[in-house]
Amino acid sequence: MSTRLGDRPGRPKRESAADRRLRIELLRMRAGYERLAVRRGACRLAGELRPEALAAQARDRLGSIGLGWLGGGLQALRRYPVLLSLLTSVVTNRRRRGIALKTALIAGLVWLGKRRSRETDP
Repeated sequence: MSTRLGDRPGRPKRESAADRRLRIELLRMRAGYERLAVRRGACRLAGELRPEALAAQARDRLGSIGLGWLGGGLQALRRYPVLLSLLTSVVTNRRRRGIALKTALIAGLVWLGKRRSRETDP
């Protein structure tokens, strides 16, 4: 015994042409709404994959795990491209790399000293 789509017990087997057209139109509308939902999802995904959005997500995640200073550094590099250029030129040159590491070490020690002195002052 074969059944057609939409056949239910207690329902006449023959649909009128108007009912069939109505069901087809409803299915077309439903497909249109589904296409619209897919299009909106694709646009939302494209917005989340922009470099600004990815940088913001990375900064927020770094902040949540206690590395907010690194996120701030990434934001500064994005805002001031000259810093990124200087950083890459220092890192790629062997002689400059040693000087840069020593300078970073000294700056870090100075920063830690100032931070500790601020914590003990109040």
